[in-house]
Amino acid sequence: MAQSSSNYPTMKYPIASDPVNVHGDFKVLVDALNDILPPLGYGAAYLDARNTTGATIATGTPVFISGSLSGKSLIEKYNPSSLSHNPDIPILGLVKSSIANNTNGLVIVSGVLEMNTTGLGLPGTRVYVDESGTLVSTRPSTGPARYVAVVAIQSVSGMLIVQTKGNGTWGALKDGLS
Repeated sequence: MAQSSSNYPTMKYPIASDPVNVHGDFKVLVDALNDILPPLGYGAAYLDARNTTGATIATGTPVFISGSLSGKSLIEKYNPSSLSHNPDIPILGLVKSSIANNTNGLVIVSGVLEMNTTGLGLPGTRVYVDESGTLVSTRPSTGPARYVAVVAIQSVSGMLIVQTKGNGTWGALKDGLS
């Protein structure tokens, strides 16, 4: 049976005889971190941004900063195959919840994003952004790696661990692609 740590009584650490449940274990860990870190001043890094693109930007969509208006960052879908998009612009993060046109919403730059992860691979699978700005589980064969997340839980109500750090550079270095 798992034992409690004296410093964090809600967090249990496994012992050798515990059954393994990757999905459940990730969820327990993420939930515990979400309870413990915010009171300490830590948690997900996010940006409150505004969508003025004329269309809704869906949950999990990779975005970049396209400008500012009254001190608020404006965002657009990251789509390097678009003729009007400069592919050297870094990915800011992934949209937390769909953002309708002319409204504000959150972009997760680093942290946990709850979204449908079916089709993105099993837990531990790296998630990339392809040339059309779509999240994929296979590294694109052209262009930079654009590694932005890892699947934590594969499910309709799954989780990604987001770590964009710009144009996928951090992920590319961790992936051995300097």
